[in-house]
Amino acid sequence: MTEEKKNPLGPAGERLRLNIARLREARGLTKKELSERVAELGRSIPPLGISRVEAGTRRVDADDLVALALALRVSVNALLLPTVGEGSEEVELTERVTLSAADAWQWADGDKPHSKAEVDEHGDLLRYRLDSRPAWDRDPIRKIYNQALEGAARNSAIGNQTAEFSKEEGQWVLRTPTGFEIWRGPRPEGAE
Repeated sequence: MTEEKKNPLGPAGERLRLNIARLREARGLTKKELSERVAELGRSIPPLGISRVEAGTRRVDADDLVALALALRVSVNALLLPTVGEGSEEVELTERVTLSAADAWQWADGDKPHSKAEVDEHGDLLRYRLDSRPAWDRDPIRKIYNQALEGAARNSAIGNQTAEFSKEEGQWVLRTPTGFEIWRGPRPEGAE
């Protein structure tokens, strides 16, 4: 009787092992050659280890994952997600999360969350994009995110009232007719 693994590979691990084998073979590399490429990158995975990864009997940790992606000259996402087939095909990311292949790639690329929050459609999307990008790449996203939040706050605070922009102490301010400040900041589009 075989003993069941305590923590068997999930759907991402299964896809990873298959993608490594497929890409290695597509590049005409033996397991030894892939092992040598990985070693040149500073990570040791012997040929037997490559065999075990492809068989699903050896797990791949984060350092292995990066080294294998570099050695195979693909992104980490190309090892974790499907790269063949149709974008509409279902992809199991975990035992409980399934997306279309196209949605899975958009999630992994930081373009959109895997599910919509019930907050507001623009804020959730933009917050995800903002949190999924490095600091040096956030400013354009932050600007869009702040504009979306300002618009939502303006609309909910105003209700059926009208509001007007004015300039106070060098900043633009949006106030309701009763004087309630809704927004303050640099000159928004449309302010006169």
